[in-house]
Amino acid sequence: MATNIINSLGAGSGMDVKQLALDLVDAEKAPRKEMLDKKIATSKAEITGYGGMMFVMSELKKKFAELDDGFDFAGLTVKNSQSGAFEVETSASAQPAQHDIAVTQVARPQRSLSATGFADKNSSVISGSDFNLMLTVGDAAAVNITIPSNSTLEGAKDAINSAKAGITAQVIDSGVVGATDRYKIMITGQPGSANAFSLASGNSALQFDTDFITSDGDPASTLQLATDAVVQVDGISYTRSTNTVSDIIPGVTLNLMTPTSGAAVIQLARDTSNLKTKLQDMITAFNDVKSFVSMATDPKSDDPDFGASLVGNSAVKGIFSKMKQMIFGTASGNTNLNVRGLRDLGVKMQDDGTLYLDEKTFTSKSTAYYDEAVEMLSGNSGLTNEFGVSRKGVAIEISAWLTTTMSARGALLQNSQSAEKKISSYEAQLATLETRMAALLKRYTQQFSVMESLVGRTKSLQGSLTSTFEGMMNAYKN
Repeated sequence: MATNIINSLGAGSGMDVKQLALDLVDAEKAPRKEMLDKKIATSKAEITGYGGMMFVMSELKKKFAELDDGFDFAGLTVKNSQSGAFEVETSASAQPAQHDIAVTQVARPQRSLSATGFADKNSSVISGSDFNLMLTVGDAAAVNITIPSNSTLEGAKDAINSAKAGITAQVIDSGVVGATDRYKIMITGQPGSANAFSLASGNSALQFDTDFITSDGDPASTLQLATDAVVQVDGISYTRSTNTVSDIIPGVTLNLMTPTSGAAVIQLARDTSNLKTKLQDMITAFNDVKSFVSMATDPKSDDPDFGASLVGNSAVKGIFSKMKQMIFGTASGNTNLNVRGLRDLGVKMQDDGTLYLDEKTFTSKSTAYYDEAVEMLSGNSGLTNEFGVSRKGVAIEISAWLTTTMSARGALLQNSQSAEKKISSYEAQLATLETRMAALLKRYTQQFSVMESLVGRTKSLQGSLTSTFEGMMNAYKN
């Protein structure tokens, strides 16, 4: 630039004052702009890094949320020696055990057929006027079911079902072509002897002889009597009105289908495979956090998205350090003797800082001390024991800590918001710099234009004087 000025002055005129002013302004602006651009890029990288950290932490929180309640991973394997007679369902409150189950009778609903039949279910007219069916279920008061006038057999069926009186009607086809009583209505009640019903008709065209008892003691048109289920569990007999029995064995539901042949045996064994899967998922999520932190804080990382985005970031390093401490810690108020932390279930750290599950330790501890494992993970939802000490599970405490850390008052979001404010400040400084440099360019251009004009006039005077002196010298020689 100095050479350009000297050369221009030497030339006397023709100086490119606009380019000269622009070069001087760029020389002053470039280092300041470069510094601000670098700060903006660093802050944007930090925001991206904080976002990535929030994501991997949220995934870890999801995995701990699947461990903070024993109902999320409890399970039993079931063996049933007569699975064709009844099915067994278990919930998280069921305990390993063996039970003897004998089903002597299943619950059945009453089924009664209309005493009269019809050749056509769609055109046969039941009555020329409305009439009532009087339904009595067990000891309940009688209910009137109105059959509209001129109903067909299908219409009568629909009227009974629309009443929603606890019985169901359907048209039965005997399949005998041409029979005058081919179609009849069958009424089905609810299972259980208390739901036996009687049905009296106000129209002779549609009769149900549910009250007429035959010589064998059954109503004339009743195909099946209402009965209770009778089941014997571990030597004690129980009667139930339903075939879904869930109030005898805690956490176990028996779905009865048919009487057993003698006593069946069911074996309930603890199944820890679900707990193992959830622990391994948690370990994978933690290792993802570890991998992200290593990449984001490594100044040599070449990852295009998050590499070197959080170099030297003390907040992120502190959070990860606290995370490791909590994972290998003991839940507050825990009094277990054998399983007091994740480490006791086989969660261990390798030399590279990643976690893994020692399956031998997990199998032995989770099988022998399953209840302690549940207590260690999920505690008792924060209730206090007899000493007034809050007992929380490791998974509950870590999940709560992760929630707080990722909240608006946590360091990650606060630092991210701080970085956004810095970007706004840097961009404002850039705008101010541009304004100042534009003014400086204008001043330099004006000043150099004046200088160029002055130099031009000086060169013109120089030429005039030179011509005069040359003329005087020529005259003296002559």
